[in-house]
Amino acid sequence: MLKKIIKGVTLGLGAYIGYAFFTGNILLHYKKPKNREKLNPKGLTDYYGDDEKYGPDKAAFFDTQDILMTLHLNLIDSAKQTIKLANFSIDDGKASDLFYGKLLKAADKGVNAYVLFDGKGHNLVGISNEKYWALMAHPNINLAFYEEFDWLRPWTWQNRMHDKYMIIDKRSVLTGGVNLEDAFFVKDDEDAVYDRNVVIINDDPKRYDESVLKDYTEYFESMWYHPFTSVRPSHILERYKDLAKESYENLTSAVIEAEENQEYGAGKKIKWDDHVYSTRKVSLVTNGIQRWKKDPHILATLGRLFDEAEECIVFQSPYVVPNKEMRNYISLKDTDADIFFVTNSMAVSTNFPAISGQRKYLQELSERTTQLYHFQGKGYIHAKAYMFDRRLSLIGSFNFDPRSSFLSQENLVIIDSSDLAEALEKSIKEIAKDSVPYQKDAGHLVEKTAENTPTPWYKKILLGIAYIVFYPLEDVV
Repeated sequence: MLKKIIKGVTLGLGAYIGYAFFTGNILLHYKKPKNREKLNPKGLTDYYGDDEKYGPDKAAFFDTQDILMTLHLNLIDSAKQTIKLANFSIDDGKASDLFYGKLLKAADKGVNAYVLFDGKGHNLVGISNEKYWALMAHPNINLAFYEEFDWLRPWTWQNRMHDKYMIIDKRSVLTGGVNLEDAFFVKDDEDAVYDRNVVIINDDPKRYDESVLKDYTEYFESMWYHPFTSVRPSHILERYKDLAKESYENLTSAVIEAEENQEYGAGKKIKWDDHVYSTRKVSLVTNGIQRWKKDPHILATLGRLFDEAEECIVFQSPYVVPNKEMRNYISLKDTDADIFFVTNSMAVSTNFPAISGQRKYLQELSERTTQLYHFQGKGYIHAKAYMFDRRLSLIGSFNFDPRSSFLSQENLVIIDSSDLAEALEKSIKEIAKDSVPYQKDAGHLVEKTAENTPTPWYKKILLGIAYIVFYPLEDVV
């Protein structure tokens, strides 16, 4: 009898794994998004503003790890009416506690907060999660989760919200690649993660309709009210009220303590004048809100910008995996511009599936670009940014890979500002200085670079295994 039960369970589990793999992975290969012509992406000049006057928005640029936590906390403090946050990943740790604590203190002042997390990337899991109930208990905090895990519908598993942005009132929006995890904010050498944020500011309420803030707000609301999103009702179970109160006290006390001790950037004030640039025009591009393959508006837009660039393209991504389907929308060879890009080396990368996918294309990438740089410093680069012709800067959540292109909700803000483009290029060059050029006899973005760091033997083995295992699965890793 026991053997029959074990056999039945084994067969059932095997059938489910097969069902999940087929519907959640194999079928994706047969789903085709709209082609580039039907998407009709805009080109370089469409994102240029008037050369004779500034647009309604200013852009503030932040690219050092020690300021990013201060930036998030200052923006929450500045809110008078609403905070609208969408973020892919939040882990337990100091960053999480400070963020939640600050959010609760803002809500105490009457600010209405709307928090949208990816359904599989948050730390509010479990019916008795104390942080969940602290947030749920507050009448001014609203929680929602995009595409929560559904074991009956595996085809929904690949539909992730990879966005990371926060809208404060009708005045500012922060965006970039920063997840709410300690590694992004607290420098710890080998485990540090380097990213950047940009804050778009509109100080003129009369020009709100011209501002990219309106576009971000409409995008957030389209996600918040979408059928894929689960909005939690404002209700707390009686048996969790004491737990919610205790968690509230712990989280708000963590903020007070950090501010008093000047820890983790809490208690500091941003000197905005040191970071702000005027802009001619600021635009937003996002992927379509769809399951299966999304309409790849960001990739198609990048494709046209690559085609039309005349002088120089500098971009940075944690990994670069230009698979066959992506190349239907973007080419690295049909441009007159020099192309430089910076990415992680095998020695520093911790994302084995993605970096093994990049390995497949290194030779081809070296032939189609002026120079590529492999980061060899301590830690790991996570930033995603593009600079075209020293005028347009693109910053957001979009990785140069199939997942960001076709499977995830992503956003890129496009900023027309020569001064900001110069700052972004300088920022990427600093990373390139701690990197190794792939080609010796080719053009260079910087003159002095790092010495090559050999990949540890154990990592070579793991990367070799990942290369074999994920070779046929590069569309979904």
